Amino acid sequence: MTDAWGTVGVFALGGIGWIVTSFVGQPFRRFFDLRNEVIHKSVLYANVRAAQQAKVDGTTEPVDVDDDERARLREAEDTFRDLAARMRAFALNERFAVWFVRLWRFNPMTASTALLAVSNTLHSYGKDRASAKSQLENELRFKTVAD
Repeated sequence: MTDAWGTVGVFALGGIGWIVTSFVGQPFRRFFDLRNEVIHKSVLYANVRAAQQAKVDGTTEPVDVDDDERARLREAEDTFRDLAARMRAFALNERFAVWFVRLWRFNPMTASTALLAVSNTLHSYGKDRASAKSQLENELRFKTVAD
């Protein structure tokens, strides 16, 4: 009878290990993979040209950009919006993993909001664009350009 309980115990521990790996370990790793992708895209699109220049009085004026630059700007905006959506989905769906990620002082929901801000401000040079980029870097603790 003791051997039977030992076998049951082994299967129970295996099941618990599978649950922890599937519901915490993999999603936890997925957050850092997503963070890695955000850093990669931030560096890749760091020099994307804006189509507008914000003026001191709050108005904007167009910037001369060619079709290729305009297409790259649109691609960057779409990429950051996609990353924001994926980060938001993680924040809302992976409760256990989010709890562990927050122990590392990351907040996926505020990171998603910062990604949306980057996407929404890439089109115009100015303080809003710089602020959104800075907020994203602070939320996910990275620097696009080394100091």
